[in-house]
Amino acid sequence: MYVGVVTTSYPRFSGDAAGGFVHELNLYLRRCGHRVTVICAGDGVAKSHELLDGVEVHRLSSSLFFHGGAPDALSSGLRSEPLLTLLRAGWFSGSLLAQCAERLRDCDMLISHWLVPCGLLATLCQGQRRHVAIAHSSDIHLLRRLYAQSLVRWLAKQTRLMYSAAHLRVDGAPGDVVAMGVTVSDFAATDEVRQKARQTLGCATKTVLFLGRLVPVKGVPVLLDAMAELASEVPVELIVAGDGPERSKLEAQARRRGLSVRFVGPVFGTEKQTLLWAADALVLPSLQLADGRTEGAPVVLWEALAAGCPVVASRVGGVADQLQTAGLLTEPGDVASLVCALRQVLTDDRTARRLREEGPLRARAADWSVVAPQLLGCTLTG
Repeated sequence: MYVGVVTTSYPRFSGDAAGGFVHELNLYLRRCGHRVTVICAGDGVAKSHELLDGVEVHRLSSSLFFHGGAPDALSSGLRSEPLLTLLRAGWFSGSLLAQCAERLRDCDMLISHWLVPCGLLATLCQGQRRHVAIAHSSDIHLLRRLYAQSLVRWLAKQTRLMYSAAHLRVDGAPGDVVAMGVTVSDFAATDEVRQKARQTLGCATKTVLFLGRLVPVKGVPVLLDAMAELASEVPVELIVAGDGPERSKLEAQARRRGLSVRFVGPVFGTEKQTLLWAADALVLPSLQLADGRTEGAPVVLWEALAAGCPVVASRVGGVADQLQTAGLLTEPGDVASLVCALRQVLTDDRTARRLREEGPLRARAADWSVVAPQLLGCTLTG
């Protein structure tokens, strides 16, 4: 089968986290023997006919989909340069439509990630072909803010509409809920591997990890406040892995509070596994913003569970459905709740051991061998 993929965010190089789950699905399709061609955004530069881990990629020039992500880039641009931002978004969408029509015309099947613009544009090109349109999170929140849910209802009639989390469902737009997956075997580790990872990173005390974009929805300031309270009780270090527009502000907050924090910037490839193996807990302190935007079903949670890294996460979006009993949930923005959960993981060996054991078992449900056939609605092997 020849599969055409339309997306905005996509890895710029092997191991890049941007759009990583899109690439992971494509690699699974490749392992099943299928050909894959991707049309996506480039990081300010266009590249034609690039091969990334055996996947054919065509990139269109755009500055909207990296360095913090499209929602924040668009919001910032609309405040500072509204007309120019709208022109850039319109030009990108027109170019994407033209490339889809030209380069994907021979594909047997289309997959689009994010309903706007990709789901809409791929639908215009699909003809009689099967098309799976995947709603993640920021796209649904944008359409709700614009009172444009009718577009989702229209897409549901034209495509196989899929939601990555149940709270994203739009009334009158039926679609199954399937979270994005991971390659579980990539994160499996023994106690010996974990100890070696701690030595590599120089972890001398209990270590808490945040892994993600440094943008408001991730709630990192709440985590820093919690670490300030916890530090008086437990010797602990925080590692913040990722980058984004909030980084300098967060670094300043950590300095003011006198916290033991390492901002290590973006991590790539096996660096992510090493961090997850070394950490005593992964924390995702996400918020629900005033405009309603929040998490969908973050892939980093599956990765942490697969790595046997205890998870503490806010009860937002699809997080509770993901973790079930394999992680600890806190109330978004509630510092006391977060301190309590972290204290439990870091000081109660029985809790930590239970989470390390349950995590990999829960993660099996997210392996691509399980998720991909559910997502695409067809048998993919052979």
